[in-house]
Order: sequence, then C-alpha cells, then structure tokens
Amino acid sequence: MDGARTSLLLNLRCWRSGCHRRQIGSMATTLPKEIQRIVGEPQQQSPLQVQELNAVLTFMRKGRNLTIKQRASIIQGLYRRDAHREVVTVAKSALFDGDQNYRENVSAVELKKFFSSLISMGRTMQLAEKMFQMIKQFSLTRNTMVMSVINATFVQTSTQYDVPETLLVWIKLYKYLEGHADFTNYEIDKPVLKTLLFYLRSKKLDLSTIQETLELIGGTQGPLMASQFASTLIYLTSYNRDFDLTEGLWNYKIEKKYPIISSDLTQICKAYCHFEKFRLVQQTHSQHPEAHDDNSQFDYLLIAYAKQQDWQSLQNQFNALFGIGELPNINHYGIVMFSVARLGEKEMVEKLYHQLLRRKMIPTLPVLQALLQAYYKIGDFNGCFQHFELFNKYDIKPTPSTCQIMLQVYRNLCDVDGSLKFLKKMTDSNVEMSERHFSTIINTCAKTTNHAIAEQLFQVMKSYYNIIPTGASVAALAHVYIESNMPQLALKLFKEYCNCKPPLENEIAIYNKAAEAYMRMGLNDMSEKIFEEVLGKNLPANSEFYTVMIKHLSLYMKDYSTAENVLDQLLNHPKLKASPSHFEALMKAYDRVSNRDAVLKLYQKILDNNVPVNSKILYYLIKATFKMRLRSKENLDDAIDLVDDIMNRAANRTLDITFEKLHPSVMAWPMRAAAKFHSPMRAIELMNKYNDLFFEKTESTASNLVVMRSLLVLSAEVHQWDDFQKIYERYMTKISFYQNLPSAIVRNKRLDSLLIGILSYKIKHLVASDRVTEVSKLLKDTSEKNLVIDNDAWNEAILSMFADTRTIEDGIQLVDSKLIHGFNVTHKYRLLRKHAAANTSTDRNSWFLEKKRQNPNSFQPKLYLKSSVFDRVTEAMDNYLNTQSDLETELTRLTTHYKYFMKSYLMSPRNKISEWADIETRHAPYLQKIRSGKRAINTGEVPF
Repeated sequence: MDGARTSLLLNLRCWRSGCHRRQIGSMATTLPKEIQRIVGEPQQQSPLQVQELNAVLTFMRKGRNLTIKQRASIIQGLYRRDAHREVVTVAKSALFDGDQNYRENVSAVELKKFFSSLISMGRTMQLAEKMFQMIKQFSLTRNTMVMSVINATFVQTSTQYDVPETLLVWIKLYKYLEGHADFTNYEIDKPVLKTLLFYLRSKKLDLSTIQETLELIGGTQGPLMASQFASTLIYLTSYNRDFDLTEGLWNYKIEKKYPIISSDLTQICKAYCHFEKFRLVQQTHSQHPEAHDDNSQFDYLLIAYAKQQDWQSLQNQFNALFGIGELPNINHYGIVMFSVARLGEKEMVEKLYHQLLRRKMIPTLPVLQALLQAYYKIGDFNGCFQHFELFNKYDIKPTPSTCQIMLQVYRNLCDVDGSLKFLKKMTDSNVEMSERHFSTIINTCAKTTNHAIAEQLFQVMKSYYNIIPTGASVAALAHVYIESNMPQLALKLFKEYCNCKPPLENEIAIYNKAAEAYMRMGLNDMSEKIFEEVLGKNLPANSEFYTVMIKHLSLYMKDYSTAENVLDQLLNHPKLKASPSHFEALMKAYDRVSNRDAVLKLYQKILDNNVPVNSKILYYLIKATFKMRLRSKENLDDAIDLVDDIMNRAANRTLDITFEKLHPSVMAWPMRAAAKFHSPMRAIELMNKYNDLFFEKTESTASNLVVMRSLLVLSAEVHQWDDFQKIYERYMTKISFYQNLPSAIVRNKRLDSLLIGILSYKIKHLVASDRVTEVSKLLKDTSEKNLVIDNDAWNEAILSMFADTRTIEDGIQLVDSKLIHGFNVTHKYRLLRKHAAANTSTDRNSWFLEKKRQNPNSFQPKLYLKSSVFDRVTEAMDNYLNTQSDLETELTRLTTHYKYFMKSYLMSPRNKISEWADIETRHAPYLQKIRSGKRAINTGEVPF
C-alpha cells in the first residue's frame, strides 16, 4: 500500500487531529514501598485500616513537593479501595494550597476521583462548591480539562441520582461555565453535548420524564434555563431521529409560551417532514418569522412545497402576478423554481433565474438550490459543479440537502475520492452531518467495491460524528460487501444489527441485504428463512423487499411463474407501487435464459400498467429485439428503428422514463450489434444522434468507458486500426487512472472485466499490424493488471500464435496449461451424453454424468479451446511438423514438455504429415495406449 493510500485510511480513522489526551502514568516508582503496598493493585477493594490512613497522611504532610504522578497514584489507589472519606481527607492537602485554592498543576484524574468520592458520600453541597471553584479558577486557562472533569462528574452523578436530578446537575454546571444551556450545534458544541447525548441514548427517556425534568429546572433555575435546555433536547432528540420526542418537546415549548429559536423551528420542520405532515411544515414556518435565521429550514419547507403543489397551478399563479401589477418577490421565485426543478425542467429554472437577475435581485438559498436540483435531475453533473460555486459567490452557506445533492453527484460519477474531499469540506464548514450523507458515500464505495473505505466511513460516522446507524447505513455497508463478493461479512453485519433493542429504524433494509447475501452464496433455503422471519416479525415490506423476492424466485430458483404472480400482486397492492426495479429483476432472469418473448411480454405489461421504464429495461428490450431478428436471420432495420425511436422519445420526454439522460450502456449494445451484423455506418449514425440528443456541444461521451468500448468494437469491425489504437490507449489510461486513485486501497473488482469482448480485437489489431510476436506480452501484461482475459480472447490469441512459426510454441504452451483441459471436459460430456441417449449399459452408470445430474453447474470450464479453433490448431501443427527435418526428435520434445495438448493432438492419425505412416507403424503400441486410455503418457514412457 503506497503512502497516499495509507494516509487516506489514517485520515478516516482519525478524522481530525489535535485530540491528544494526557495519560497519567502508572504508579510512580518513587513512592515508598509501604505507601505502594497500601495504594497498590494487590490490595484493591480491601478496607483501609487506621494505621494505613495515618501512614498515607504522614507521607503527604512530609512530602509537600510530591509530583502529579505521585499524588494521582495515591488518590487513585485509595479510590480503588472505596476509601472515599480518605480520598477527600487526602485531597484537602494534596489538591489545595494554603489559601484553599486548587494547586495550579492539579490534574484531571485527581479532580475526577475527588468529585466522585464526594458523590459517593452524598456530599452534594460540598460537591457543588468545589466544582464551581474549579470552573471559576480554570475555565479560562484550562478549559479542556474543566470540560473533561465536568463530563466525568456528570456520568458519575447519573449512577447515583434519577434522571431529573442528574440533568439538573448538568444544567447547573454548564450554566456556571457557559452562562446558558442552549447548545444546538453538535459540530461546534461537541465537547459539551457528547456525554449528554450518550446519556440520553442509554436512558431512552419518555416525554413525561423529560417534562418532569423541565419543570424541575424551571422551578429551580428559572424559565429561561428551562426553555434553553428544551431547545437543546429538541436538537438532540432530532439528532437521534427520535422524532416523537422532538414533536412532544416542541409542543411543550409552545404550551409554556417559551421563546422559539431558529434551531427549534428547523428541528420541528425536520420532524414534520419525517412524519409527512407537509402542511404543518408550511403553517409552522410562517407562524414563527422570528426564528427564520437557519437556512436549513428551507430544505424542509421546499420539500413540503414540492410534495403538495400542483405544478401547473403554481406556475399559473406565479405568471398571474405579472398581470395584476404585483411583481413576484425573491421568495416567489425560490418556491416556484425549486418546485419545477424537481421535475427536471431546467429551461424553466434557468429562464426564471435570468429573469430575477435582470430585475437586480440577489439570489437566495432556494434559488441556488433550485438551480443545483435542476442540473442534477437532467444528469448534467458539470453543471452541478458550476452552480455549486454560486453558493460561494453569493456568500450563502450550503445546507445539508445541498450537500446531499453534491454527494449524489459524486456517487453517480463513482468518485469516492471526490466524495471524501467533499465530506471533509462539509466538516470544516460545520454543516450538520446526517446518516444519509454517509449512506450515500458508502453506496458510492459499492460502485467501486471499496469495502475498506466503506468500513472506515461507517466507523467514523458512529465514533466521531456520534450518529446512530439505522437500517439505511447498515444496509449500505452490507451492499458494499455483497458487491465486493464478500457476502459473509454482510451476514455478520446483519446478525449484529437484526435484534437491536429498540429495533432499528428501517429494519427491513438489512433483512433485504441478508437475503441477497445468501443468494450470492447459493444458499437459497436460507434466503427463504429470511423472508419467513420478515413475515414472522410483521416487518412492513417495502418496495425493495419485493425486488429481492422476485430476484430470488426468478434468478436463483428459476420459478418464473411464481415471480410473475408476485409481480401481479404488487401491481394490485393497496399501498406499494410496482417500480421499474421489479420488472428489471424479472427481465434479467428471462434474458439469462434467452427467453426473448417473455421479455417483450413483460415490456407490454409495463406499458399496460403505466409503469415508467429505466435504462436497464430499455437495454433488455433492445437486446431481445435484436436477438430475435438475428435468430430468424431477418434484417436489423426494424430493430435499429426501434432504438432510434427510443432515443427520440426519451429526449423529447414523450416516453415515461425514470432517468433524464439515456445511459450509454443502452446505446452501446445496439451500436456493437449493428457494427458486427448489419452496417458500421448505421452504428456511427446511432452514436452521432445519441451525442446530439443527450449531450451539449461542449460535452462528449468519448471519455465514458462504456462508449469507448463501443467505439473500439466499431473501429475494429471496419478495420480502422489506427483509430482503434488511439481509443484503446485512452481506454487503458482510464482504467489505470481508476486503479491508482488514492482511495483505491483495495482492488476495484468491477474494473476486472473491462477487457472482456475487447481484448480479442486488440489481438486482431496486432496481427493486422504484423506484431503477432507481441501477443504473448499483451496477455502477460493484462494478467498482471488483474484484468480478466475471456475465453474468446484466449482462443483468438491461440489462433494468431499457431499461424506464425515464431510464436507457435507460445501457443502450444498456453493450450497445454490453460485451455486443453476445458476442451477435454466439454467433449467428454458431449460424448457421454450421446452414448447415454443410446441407452448403453456402461454409460448409464457413468460417474461423470451422475455428478452433472446432481449439480448441473459442475464441470463447466470457463476456459476451453473451441472445437473450430482446435481444428485449425491441429492443422497448423501438421504444417509445422511437416517442416521439421527430424520429426521424431521434435515429437519427443513436444510430447515431453506439453503432454496434455500432445495427447489430444495424437488421438487421431496425422495423415497430412508426410512421414506419419512410418510413425504409426514404429510406435503403434504407444499411440494405441494414448487413444484407448485417453490419458497423457508419463514423460519417461515417450518413445519418439
């Protein structure tokens, strides 16, 4: 692992530097042995004798210049023995000077044990006095130490007192330290809030207990303190996503007529959005104009508008303002722009933006948010980056929702490094972090199979940001494990979180991933147990649950009729709606078994039920259409016209689609098919039209890996090898770039397959360029880069090598070591199956056929020499051996070094070799043994 990648992991593990804790060392060895014996570990928990106390006190009086370590060792040792009275007695001389002020070098450890002993003894008055004295003396000079002691004392208090009394102690201490109890920004107030947050989580308080606490605080500290602490609690309960308590506390403040601050309003808007009480969001926001200081409120206000408004009526109402003489104000612009932005109406948003600029208006947060949203919806990610800079230009702080859009941009670009840099920027700007931010970045890691970064992010979210995981983030990490081909780790995560008390929010999400993990492992019975557990626990099934079930039935169980029935049930579900992902899962299963008719029927069902289509569905539709035409040997004009029509309708938005820009993979397959089986010119026309319809003139698809694959196929099919080489170099440079990113601390397994279907063309390019001797090096370099060499590429390489005497032995070596075994297994299965069909008694009991019957997926080699290639290889071998002056010597050498290939080669007489009749005569027993036993002969038995 190089330095940059190591640094990245370390930065994730320790997100911010500067948090160095001073550790009190082990007991100083300079203490007298008698004192060490009294306060040392072996005597832990035993009662302190009078003479022991006197010995300690005498030592303390004589040793006025004790070091901090010595003092701390004595106090800690007494505390361990539950000698709390003695701790207090010793502390009077150890921690205070002659004027009864704390010594300037007093340590946090000493103070914590001193205060804990006072708590254990019930000396609350003395505790308060000494705590306030510490705050007064050190709050300005040693603030970090003071906070550490306050928090530790609060934790100790919580073990002795009930909730109201414990929280009252917290209020008193921080009121004295800070002058208030209003802490509503975790990033800024983390030292104050962290311990309180953990306390609230551990107690799982109900509303009545909190109200009792606030009444106690109001009665003893005044209504202002009660109001401020209520705001702190509203913030923390919302931070914990305990929105029932958030709403209850809000109602309490309203009932008591306490002042409403901006944080209160933000959190209640967040809670109402969670409960989908969108009308209350608008109503509540308008009722409290005094609390409109927090830009984050607009996130929830705009969501509420977007969820409720009739877009056309909203636009008509906006336009009508011009007609009645009342020009729209900046708020009108913000609301309307954001509303239409969610529909992807970029032109309308831009028109309104330029209109308000002409009116000399200064853009506000909703206006900029609308611009960002509009460009994101149409898939113009460059536009997103450009418009995000407007926040700096107009000095407007991005909100959490603004940042979420940008993280989604990085996710769609598969840019983990960009996501991490943006997360750092959010942290430095004190943007309130939420679980959805981390879930988005973790899901980005799934696209690059980067489980190491995902794990670190999950831990940073919990430990540094103190965000409680819900089903969303747990499922996101499980998804990364599944995509990284590590389903066992996904299941370990599931077992850790599936029985949490109380249950996780969105718990169904982790059950969905558990079922997927079992599917990946081939444990379909365990997947069914997951479904049964979901039903047994009465978990509300979400849309993804049905997607997973359809995958299980169709892809893994091959039970297509039941999968169709589940889909039909979903189409008639009273609450859930069938989505494109449900149809996509079933289409994928039909595509795998080449059931083209079923794909087309499923597409018709989509149209009949007014379900929008995604890019994958269009991909399967186009592929099925092309394959059916190719199978019936029909002209591809109709299939290409279908692609043309889909492009036009997607661009003009007359097709009910879920995307804003047709994905390159939808176009790549028909382009390659047209180039290979129809007309390269039609393929070029499709490519040019795709660019014109979906990309601005300043943009290009040429840097997209999927499109570059298509261009490689296209240029190779028309033998434009110079163009092929230029594109291939760019393609490999792009792969290398992704492989060497700082975040690529683990291998991106999705990059491994990028040369499948391409490498065979590269081999043809080398042959066409009279560089066949470079084929072997190409294969070696490809393997060293951990890129998959598919079977077609191996066979193409073998053909090229056997066709040239300079490389024929390289070809023999590759066939012998990699391909001949798969060839033999395949032909053995065909032969045995043919004999079994003739019902011969011997083959009926074949071990090989029995194993195939038990597991049809067994004995299916991924690499094998194709039959047609084997014929051409043997023909090339005949020609090669015909050129040898000493045939027997060469046969001996080849059979000794490449016995597996040569065994297959010698299975039949090589009658095209001029001297072969003599070979057959002289070595008949040897050749007979090979042909009857069908096994390679040991090296020592070679007779040639």
